[in-house]
Amino acid sequence: MPNPVTKHTPGIIVFSLIMLFAAALPALGTTSQPARIAPQDFPVCGAITPNVAFWIKIFTKYGRAQGVIHDSRHLDRIYGVIDLNPNRTAAAARENRQQQKAAFKQYKTVLLALAGGRAPATNLEKHVAGLLGPDAAPADFRQAAFRLRCQTGIKEQFRAGLIRSGAVIDEFKRIFLSHGLPVDLVYLPCVESSFDFNAYSKFGAAGIWQFTRGTGKQFMEIGYVVDQRRDPYISTDAAARLLKRNHAELKDWALAITAYNHGLAGMKRAKNAMGTYENIFLRYQSRSFKFASRNFYPEFLAARQVARNYQQYFGELHFTKPVNYTRFTTKGFLSAKVFTRALNLDIQEFHTLNPSLRSPVFKDQKYIPGNFEIRLPAHIPLNDARQTAISLYQKKQKPSRFHVVAKGDTAGAIARTHNVSLNDLILENGLNRQAVIFIGQNLRIPVKTQPADMPATILAGQADTKKPSAPDTRQTGTRTIVKKVTKPARVSSPVSLLAVAATQEPQAGAAATPEIPKEKSGDVAALPAPGPDKINPRVDSSNLKIQKIVTNGNHARIGIIQVEAAETLGHYADWLKIPTSRIRALNRLAFGNPIAINQTIKIPLTALDPDRFEEQRFEFHREIEEDFFASFVVAEVETYEIKPGDTIWSLCLRQLEIPFWLLKKYNPRTDFNALHPGHTLNYPLVAARQEDLIL
Repeated sequence: MPNPVTKHTPGIIVFSLIMLFAAALPALGTTSQPARIAPQDFPVCGAITPNVAFWIKIFTKYGRAQGVIHDSRHLDRIYGVIDLNPNRTAAAARENRQQQKAAFKQYKTVLLALAGGRAPATNLEKHVAGLLGPDAAPADFRQAAFRLRCQTGIKEQFRAGLIRSGAVIDEFKRIFLSHGLPVDLVYLPCVESSFDFNAYSKFGAAGIWQFTRGTGKQFMEIGYVVDQRRDPYISTDAAARLLKRNHAELKDWALAITAYNHGLAGMKRAKNAMGTYENIFLRYQSRSFKFASRNFYPEFLAARQVARNYQQYFGELHFTKPVNYTRFTTKGFLSAKVFTRALNLDIQEFHTLNPSLRSPVFKDQKYIPGNFEIRLPAHIPLNDARQTAISLYQKKQKPSRFHVVAKGDTAGAIARTHNVSLNDLILENGLNRQAVIFIGQNLRIPVKTQPADMPATILAGQADTKKPSAPDTRQTGTRTIVKKVTKPARVSSPVSLLAVAATQEPQAGAAATPEIPKEKSGDVAALPAPGPDKINPRVDSSNLKIQKIVTNGNHARIGIIQVEAAETLGHYADWLKIPTSRIRALNRLAFGNPIAINQTIKIPLTALDPDRFEEQRFEFHREIEEDFFASFVVAEVETYEIKPGDTIWSLCLRQLEIPFWLLKKYNPRTDFNALHPGHTLNYPLVAARQEDLIL
């Protein structure tokens, strides 16, 4: 992925499949005119052959209930296989970590004993010594003791991914052929996401191609309303362009594919240092070129081998079939709720076909933007849809308004200040029945659709809360099955590759559908921020307001802000529509020097900038958190003691496996710029949401 992290561990990849339109499909990889793949396209040097064989086993032999203990540099050196708990829960993850630690301790003890000159006596010692061979020196055993790694099998996941891919694989091949690229690159999602159409990593990589926000924005629109990483076909075109650029720069597919994970700049440095891919694989070392990057190309080769020869490994599979749809481009802003109701179309089905639209569109917090290509079920006449849209267009997007809770505030008073109902404020922010709020919390202020802009017939339809959902019509052979759709669950359809993101759960202790018996229920004064053991991670207390605005000697307006987690100068420049260099110059920051959390930064402002800047900043942080909590839940909180050599980067990425913004939530009074060994941090154990896999 365009991200230096690739792991196949329990809970990383979310399965939420209620497969639509499942039926048999000819063998995976077949097209009407299959492309010839030249052997030189994807070279296999001798050094990586054992790794390719290892990953084929992980994809086809070992499942989620098995952990393979192996050497991280010599993947053919498998010490043993341990039993794991296959559940995607924090408790299962904790249990599995203990299992892994016990296995590591056992094999490390044996390896260090052999390194000390001990002759192998037990069966286990003989087994380990045999793996290293008769010529192994004490140093070899000692080094091997610190290269132990556990890889969870993904046989079930890989097989399910192949089935899902049937809905899109032929179109993906057409896209890659249109760019003049080898069509077998379409198997890269087998490594990235197993064609899981809801795939979202803890560190923000989204979609089946697992684009990070930074890389994705080079090729796609990524924002609070639209995230094209979630769209199967747009993101596939983006992946093709990225891989084509990588190959044009690096002149070698092994390097170009590795750059998809490690980054183009990183692979250029590696190539300049080592020359060939084989030399890079064998000897290159850097702070970020670790196990995932080194193994990315061998994983791809293994995935390609399995996908092209799936019958050899899995027998016959019934692939999901594609679905036809119609499409048109909007001429203005549209309410998804009103538009789908006017067409008698279930909004869940609409989201399934338009996965790049984010959840605020389906919560009616934002409109479908203008110039957006809408996809609709093929049975809806295109002209009807266009005419319906014309009567519903709005002139501008709904703004994102928010209020920072101050001491003495109450939810009721905030609602009255902004002229909204208390009930709407509670629903918009997932507050509990007592409308408890906290000092410093950012509350979203509801923005309603203007009734005057809508036809009376649509308004009447909105009021009919008991109106039944549209039927779900599926074609199966010569029969048409009509199924009445009930309240939709979260769906992952390979037709569109993403269904509606899970509805955001209310805060802990909240009623599922809050009912406020009287206005007084919102008059509880804002509470101080709770302690770490009672933190609700959904409460956003980021400092998103411009702290003050001053005028410099040239009468220019300057805003003063405090840096929050996940922000960069690039974000500020993008929100202000100015070059990053202008902000650097204003703050006398040298190029390449990163900004620090809580650092004070000056930003140039025009008269219209403050509100627009704060709105985009608010949406940026909401987007990150909404996407995260749509895929993951916090099970419990543990503590970690800082050790020598720890950095925030290594801590979040490797030890704790959580994003920094989430770690910061659980340590609100910690100065992360002054951590030292012995310092204790609270951190949440995160698990994937529990979903049923239906094939």
